[in-house]
Amino acid sequence: MDEPLTRRERKAREAAARAQAEAGEAPAQPAAPASPRPMIRPAQRTSTGRGDGHPGGQSGYSPSGPVGGASSWGAPPSGTPRPTIAQPHVPQSGHPQSGGHHSGAPAPGAPAPDVRYSDPRSAVAAAFAEPIATRRDPHPADDGTGHLDEGPGERSRSARGSGEREPLGVVRGTVRTFGELCITAGLVLILFVVWQLWWTDIAANEDNANLADQLTSEWADNPRNELPPDPETPFVAEPVDMNSAFGIVYIPRFGEDYYRTMAEGVAMEPVLNRMGLGRYPNSAMPGEVGNFALAGHRVTYGKPLNLIAEMRPGDEIIVQTADGFYTYTFRNFDIVLPDATEVLAPVPDMPEFKGKDRIMTLTACNPMFSARERYIAYAELTDWQPAAEGVPESLADSPAFEKATGGEV
Repeated sequence: MDEPLTRRERKAREAAARAQAEAGEAPAQPAAPASPRPMIRPAQRTSTGRGDGHPGGQSGYSPSGPVGGASSWGAPPSGTPRPTIAQPHVPQSGHPQSGGHHSGAPAPGAPAPDVRYSDPRSAVAAAFAEPIATRRDPHPADDGTGHLDEGPGERSRSARGSGEREPLGVVRGTVRTFGELCITAGLVLILFVVWQLWWTDIAANEDNANLADQLTSEWADNPRNELPPDPETPFVAEPVDMNSAFGIVYIPRFGEDYYRTMAEGVAMEPVLNRMGLGRYPNSAMPGEVGNFALAGHRVTYGKPLNLIAEMRPGDEIIVQTADGFYTYTFRNFDIVLPDATEVLAPVPDMPEFKGKDRIMTLTACNPMFSARERYIAYAELTDWQPAAEGVPESLADSPAFEKATGGEV
């Protein structure tokens, strides 16, 4: 009797049968497993000329003679059958069975044995070496067009291999679209910040330099060579047209090369964003009794008043116009709300008084990058020099004056 197959050997045989079916071969008759354990069967009395089921029609084992010798088992002693140990029958190709005329070839009409998987261990190894697609779907269906219908997994892998994109679901597509929008918005925001904090400064500084060149050229073409009737009294010019430049401001505290042009009006465009500092229209002109008030950005667009909080009492603010040079000296500062317009009065914080002083007021947003307050810097006129007398000593060797005017007055 044959020894029962283990579960692993049975799976190996099934895998071998599937592999043969895919290759278009007929299923091979499973070979008898080679087992190291001997089979025990009782001896039985047989008659001469009767086969035991082995090829060749003769008995392969006998207790009384060599294997392949006599054609009968022989009688057991005392007439009682006794058990004999028979070795497992393992046919080998090309060698005849002992006691017969078997040549190793299969009988006529019998399927050819599968030499590849005659050993169960080889069959198991081959089963585990089979491709995943073969094990998953060994018998693909025909779709009627002559092509084998692959499974869903095979179709998805084929689609990915051919470059086709799988359709996105509603949730996945929505999340992906939202993510792309967030990335785009982030890039736009970064570009806006770069433009606001960096590029506007470059553009405003270039506009400021061009405007200063234009002013100094006009002053050189129309010099004020005559002294005013009273040189000790500052000359007061008439207001210019709105959005027109009329002077240059120098503040050494902000840097040796610092200068900014000033224009009439405090509109964002074009004055504060491109022309530097702007004069409040109802305030006094340079050198006039009252309050000469200027406004400017603290950040972005050239940031002309970026360092306004760094000013100290005694710092000079020099204003150049076509008529001469007005020197103001910083006195104190204040922080107010945006609607505190009394700081622009002829006497700051006292609108009911006319006053007799020549005051200058600088206004800027506070704190940095915010407009919820206003930083106010007050200064008072301490010197004046007509254009006919040349450049003041404090400004003659200044790099800022060289950059703004090219050394010409």
